[in-house]
Amino acid sequence: MDVMEKPVQRNAAGKRKWTAEQKLALIQEWRNGLPLEEVSRRHAVAAAQLYKWRRDMERGLTERGEMVPKSQVATLQKRVEELERALGRKALEVDVLKKFYEAKGFKLPEGTCGA
Repeated sequence: MDVMEKPVQRNAAGKRKWTAEQKLALIQEWRNGLPLEEVSRRHAVAAAQLYKWRRDMERGLTERGEMVPKSQVATLQKRVEELERALGRKALEVDVLKKFYEAKGFKLPEGTCGA
């Protein structure tokens, strides 16, 4: 079933609730060359709403196409930086140990990288 064939859900107040897939489909139509006014009219969505969805998606679109809150993106970016630093420290430790083994004439244990 096509994403846009699914009906748009409504919340308790009667407002439409678009899924991330539906929002992405509308943004894709716009990016593929369909004028913004046409996309807005065809799907009864304000142009300002499409601009907001596009901005939100550019800031926090995940691999699966789900939107991620901006605060969560910042937290995840910080975590990635921490892990990259930890990986760098471990790579440095491995290099130091390899040089130590080579300097002492020891053989690296089986199953280690570079052996």
